[in-house]
Amino acid sequence: MFYVSVCYGTPTDPDAFDDYYTNTHAPLALKTPGLVSFTTEKCQSMGRGEPPYYMVARLGFETAETMKTARTSPEMAAASSDVPNFATGGATLYSAEQTVIR
Repeated sequence: MFYVSVCYGTPTDPDAFDDYYTNTHAPLALKTPGLVSFTTEKCQSMGRGEPPYYMVARLGFETAETMKTARTSPEMAAASSDVPNFATGGATLYSAEQTVIR
């Protein structure tokens, strides 16, 4: 699998972030062509300070080619242009190929 991950910094209003993400942004992201999985992870401290991110979203694709096509699609552009509307803590994106160890 190939993933686009979006790491969201801590927002100024977490409740507003969660509401907007669930009701507005996620439906936009779900329109991305070739998307086979879409998960989010709320980050938690492991006892030594706050985590660097509030939430991480992972968009999964079967192949590198479908991920590349998705990244240049109008649907991904719409989702990307929506990020400033709610991500007051900023957002960092990266792509990766998954290797399953077990």
